[in-house]
Amino acid sequence: MPTIREQLIGTWRLVSYETVGIDGSAVHPMGRDAVGFIMYLADGFMSANLMVPRRTLFTGGAASTATQAELSAASAGYFGYAGQYEVDEAEHAVRHRIELALVPNLVGTTQFRRVAFKGVRLILENWNSMPASRPRSSMCRIMGLPLMSASGLPGRRVDA
Repeated sequence: MPTIREQLIGTWRLVSYETVGIDGSAVHPMGRDAVGFIMYLADGFMSANLMVPRRTLFTGGAASTATQAELSAASAGYFGYAGQYEVDEAEHAVRHRIELALVPNLVGTTQFRRVAFKGVRLILENWNSMPASRPRSSMCRIMGLPLMSASGLPGRRVDA
């Protein structure tokens, strides 16, 4: 059976991003149609990027000419970070050691994610990085489908 690390390597397309309360109710912080990718490379680096689809375009066409309001709206609809990762096979977990991030407070932190595979889906869950306004009993769950496998072949697609 392949290790968790072997199964993680590749590019995953976002299927769902949600927070789940203790009562089981789900909230989709970026909407039900959020889009994104998470990539795990064999050399130990990773990148995660999520966004609200159909964000408003900058009137000037470029970030360098965007207004503060446009920049604020663009960043409110986007989340991303990158760095090294480490898999803990015994804990069924991965640790993201963040080196670059849209949110400056994440740089230098380590984010812990539980890892599960359901069919061809990757499921990442965390309990440790919820905003202070959320009860600590809430959980963030990200589910993805393989887009590209470690072998470079397209991942299998399944119905959502």
